[in-house]
Amino acid sequence: MLNKVPEVVIWFWIIKVLCTTVGESFADWINQTLGVGLVNTSLIFTGGLAVVLVVQMRLPRYVPIAYWLTVVVLSVTGTLYTDILTDQLKVPLALSTSVFAVILAVVFGIWYSRERTLSIHSIVTTPREAFYWLAVLVTFALGTASGDWILDLTGWPPGKSVLLPAGLIVAVVIGWRLGANPSCRSGSRTSSPDRSAPTSATTSPCRRPTAGSAWAPPRRASCSSLRSWQPSCT
Repeated sequence: MLNKVPEVVIWFWIIKVLCTTVGESFADWINQTLGVGLVNTSLIFTGGLAVVLVVQMRLPRYVPIAYWLTVVVLSVTGTLYTDILTDQLKVPLALSTSVFAVILAVVFGIWYSRERTLSIHSIVTTPREAFYWLAVLVTFALGTASGDWILDLTGWPPGKSVLLPAGLIVAVVIGWRLGANPSCRSGSRTSSPDRSAPTSATTSPCRRPTAGSAWAPPRRASCSSLRSWQPSCT
């Protein structure tokens, strides 16, 4: 299996935001304009999620339309689950935010304890892909809950409240550009199940391997084998 996640560049995040926006607008149209209802809309998207996940996880490599369709359906489904907890079951946003945060931490903990990496550049096995999509689903549910909770706490309008996550994103980018990722400096290495290349979160996100580096693939490795762990191969 080749890597199932595209290269993470600025366009990756732009497309992801757009997919989320379009998906949630479509869900609101079904729920409110068509009058289907929140629960029925959630059931529809849960069924759609099952279908797109089966298709996505059966693919041996990254296929753009399948990957981004899965992102859209996951974003909508995760958001709808939070809306059901808040609007239907009257669960406080503080509680749902805390629960989703704990669930996400558990997912990451089990993922790392099993695979010894959280790198999205190493989604080359079915278990890793399953952990990846589960983390994405919980992240969308957590983002919805925490975002609504912040609105309730601050009383800010949506236009103003978006500045907070935008500021956090800018801070992360600045920190990354200044070398705040300690794993990039450690140069540690862990083995992967297919033995083709290191899959540690400390390697592939930091720099592209070269033929003379300690953990670079063999000089004669084929481009197809490089793609199993490197998003781009030129």
